[in-house]
Amino acid sequence: MAERSGIGVEIGAGPTVLVHEGGFEGFLTAVFEAERLRLEVERIEAASRHVPGLLDTVMEIEPDAEKARRVMTGIVKHGAKEIAGMVQAAFLSEDAGIETVLWRYLHGLFRGKDGSRGRNLLDADAHAVFQAAHRTRHEAHLFQGFVRFRRAPDGSMFAVIAPEHDILAMLAPHFTARFPNHAWMIADSRRGQCLRYDGKDAQMLACDPAHLPKDDAGAAALAQEGDERFDGLWRAYFEAVNIEARRNPRLQARLLPRKYWQYLPERQRAYSAQGRGDPPDR
Repeated sequence: MAERSGIGVEIGAGPTVLVHEGGFEGFLTAVFEAERLRLEVERIEAASRHVPGLLDTVMEIEPDAEKARRVMTGIVKHGAKEIAGMVQAAFLSEDAGIETVLWRYLHGLFRGKDGSRGRNLLDADAHAVFQAAHRTRHEAHLFQGFVRFRRAPDGSMFAVIAPEHDILAMLAPHFTARFPNHAWMIADSRRGQCLRYDGKDAQMLACDPAHLPKDDAGAAALAQEGDERFDGLWRAYFEAVNIEARRNPRLQARLLPRKYWQYLPERQRAYSAQGRGDPPDR
């Protein structure tokens, strides 16, 4: 068994594992400490996903905003602003092992002289970071069109989504620009997060996933009386653009993946049939 030695450190006979409390700030703080102490890091993991190894040397890292800021400054200095954005998007992918891949990528970036490694997609880590960032940004782009707002009893708008990646904060610029004078909230039922806009500022809030609806029917039950007429509009629109003579299920599944149907009112009949094992409708 590993023995605890000092504050936040468990010393074993194996590789060093940095464990942080979660969030991008926590990850960047772990990167800062790894560089500062010149550690031979085997893995960087959030505490919620960490599985202790018998011989691992574990260092528990407390998030530090200043240290995280300095790492971001270093990324921009050695790479560019677009590299910093790519790193954050890749982190938000929540792919298994992505934090360790990002650590190796950043370690190589900081050791380089001209930042060329950060753009070399022939490098395995750089390619993995680019791919993870692309998947996250692509899903965020899709959800600019997949969010279905409902009218809450207090007159504000709300929507519930369940994306594969942690994209909620990435949606803020689009929807604050689209609805600048309305109060609205978008909830992520998978992660228990809410993006709330009060007509002036957007902020991220924690919420209990157990209290969030799991499909469109659950969201409808929370809406203002009479709001269901908008469901009819969505269904009418879908039927109008879904020309039978040009039906292409494969293309439709690519542009409107079934994994997103649960909160789309125009696809509820198909979503329910899918749950029963029936063939999906057109």
